[in-house]
Amino acid sequence: MVQPGRTPLHIQLADIIRSQIESGVFNAGDQLPTEMELMKQHELSSSTVRQAVLALVGEGLLYRRAGKGTFVAKCHIGRDLLTFSGFSEEAVARGFRPGTRHVTVDWRSADAAVAAALNVPTDESVLTIERVRTIDDEVVAVETVSFVAAIGRHMEKLDLADTSFTEILEQHLGVPLARAKQEIRAGTARARLAKALDVSSGTAVLQIDRTAFDTADRVIYFSSSSYRADRYIYTGWIERKSASIAQPRQLIGRSR
Repeated sequence: MVQPGRTPLHIQLADIIRSQIESGVFNAGDQLPTEMELMKQHELSSSTVRQAVLALVGEGLLYRRAGKGTFVAKCHIGRDLLTFSGFSEEAVARGFRPGTRHVTVDWRSADAAVAAALNVPTDESVLTIERVRTIDDEVVAVETVSFVAAIGRHMEKLDLADTSFTEILEQHLGVPLARAKQEIRAGTARARLAKALDVSSGTAVLQIDRTAFDTADRVIYFSSSSYRADRYIYTGWIERKSASIAQPRQLIGRSR
């Protein structure tokens, strides 16, 4: 129960809701009581309730859908920041079922970003494949992958709906992928992307660009994908390359 005291009321309410989620009172996908219901239940003001809910949205425990309410978020789908793997590979490795909701395949003129990544002239025709990707039937990403023409001519002949591109390249086309340059940044889902991801316009997304190379250091593809930020988390171990202090200093005084 929320009680006046040193701890701010909105923090107390957030703790209560967090505990209810952790204990199974509310499960992933459940709708949270409305702001009015929470106000009456805990005898709090609308601003206090709103602060608590927004704090939990910021933590990724809740998400809001315009005109529909606030819901309990599913646990994040983890991906390894330092491992070169495809969407399907990573999903299967973590026990999820990958899928594709929609796919388009066509030849497009390379824009500046694609041309620079693939090392081709601007406006050169490249095979571009756009797929709406799912995890356990839930839409989580929209990926756009552009292939150099030599690879694209083979790719367009294949069934690209639910097939792993990594598997096609390595096992069917004999292209040994070796490394990739990857950039991750914050993005915003505008109208078209928001509709595809089933989120509100303006929702934050993870924008991930990847340029993949084979063992001969040739560019094979460039992908630009948007992931739902409420569903994905990237983790990785990092190490220092060299020690900056030759001898460790005694930073904490010895007990006498």
